[in-house]
Amino acid sequence: MRFFCDVCLARCPLCLAPHERSAVSVKASAATSASEKPQAAPTPSLIDTFASSSTNAAGHCHGADDGMSLTWGTKSLTIKSSDADYSFYSQFSDTCVSLASYASAYLHIVYTGTTAFTVALQQHNAACSEDVAPFPETWDSVEAARYANSTDIYIPLSHFNINMTRVIGVALKGFYHPTESLKLTRIELLPTIPPSFPTTPKLPTGSLLFHCRRPNSFAFGIDDGEPAYAHRVLQILAEENVTATFFTVGQALLDPSTNLSNVYRDAAARGHQIALHSFTHPKMESLPTTAAIDAEYASDLAAMASTFPALPNSTYFRPPYGTEGARMRERLAAVLGVDDPSVVMWSVDVEDWLWGESETPEKQLEAFRRDVRKGGNLVVMHYLYASTVGYLREFVREARKTGRRLMRVDQCMMDPGAPPLD
Repeated sequence: MRFFCDVCLARCPLCLAPHERSAVSVKASAATSASEKPQAAPTPSLIDTFASSSTNAAGHCHGADDGMSLTWGTKSLTIKSSDADYSFYSQFSDTCVSLASYASAYLHIVYTGTTAFTVALQQHNAACSEDVAPFPETWDSVEAARYANSTDIYIPLSHFNINMTRVIGVALKGFYHPTESLKLTRIELLPTIPPSFPTTPKLPTGSLLFHCRRPNSFAFGIDDGEPAYAHRVLQILAEENVTATFFTVGQALLDPSTNLSNVYRDAAARGHQIALHSFTHPKMESLPTTAAIDAEYASDLAAMASTFPALPNSTYFRPPYGTEGARMRERLAAVLGVDDPSVVMWSVDVEDWLWGESETPEKQLEAFRRDVRKGGNLVVMHYLYASTVGYLREFVREARKTGRRLMRVDQCMMDPGAPPLD
């Protein structure tokens, strides 16, 4: 999973210069105040013409994740992405900007080439600060192909289910045909679309969750790991009197050699939440067809149903590698038959994938403390490595030092179907 802040801080001079940052913030604040006044209709607003590789037409940062191929032309940009995890971002502001007065407007993208990608509108956190976790707080996504003809994409802003008073910018992401390219020449906000342009309904995409909704709460979301360590994880959680959420891969759950079916039955009996994590652990948005995405969900649900026949279908899903996009979100809602499934991300990363087998495994604890200091309250970790499991008790105790109450993810999201808190 990639975040805009990494791109902005690494590539954008505006984001690195404090005096310039302050000047932009004043403009954004003024725009927010103005938006609170009634307006007859939104006016066109130009975001990007790709005339500069460092800033967009609005004077703010734009750029891409490392690994994405960018070819700059004369007022054009050609993108080629080898990984669905990569994104191109064009920022409306370096702080919060309100698009409340644009509720009836459209995001317009002029392009040629592929439509096999996601368009996302990003929401800032309540503090409007990149130093507070999570940043961004969330985003909503649509499939470019559903809103496109051969040259133009028109998306109603109302199709992005985010807080429109705290917008950061737009992201083009989730490219799932790696051999195809996208050429961009314009991004803007328009009050209307051509009368002949077809309209399409919004498909449910669920909620993309990076932090707990319940005040003063904290949750551990634990992904599958090395089966030999699973019982030790449950033992530590029991000794610390903590319930957590386990995101399990269906194929491993059904494999008798892992014993994970018995481990997670034990976990469920102890009060832990068992949730979805795909069947074979692919990057879901990278899958070439919606049928392949559906098969991952259906097989994972079947594995869960056969292992936990007394439990209702989980509506909580953590995308493998954090790779998400409009198609996998839409298909999750469709396969589950619910409008608002929970796509669970994180705001605390112990970075076990980076430090777990390194010569400095203690950096996992440092990473945990860093994200908690920023306000993070939703953890991602795996029990892949002995070092990570060895730090679990310290993770729990560090979380408790904040004064927050530790609980399952569904409880921290204030899900009415979650077990009541004692």
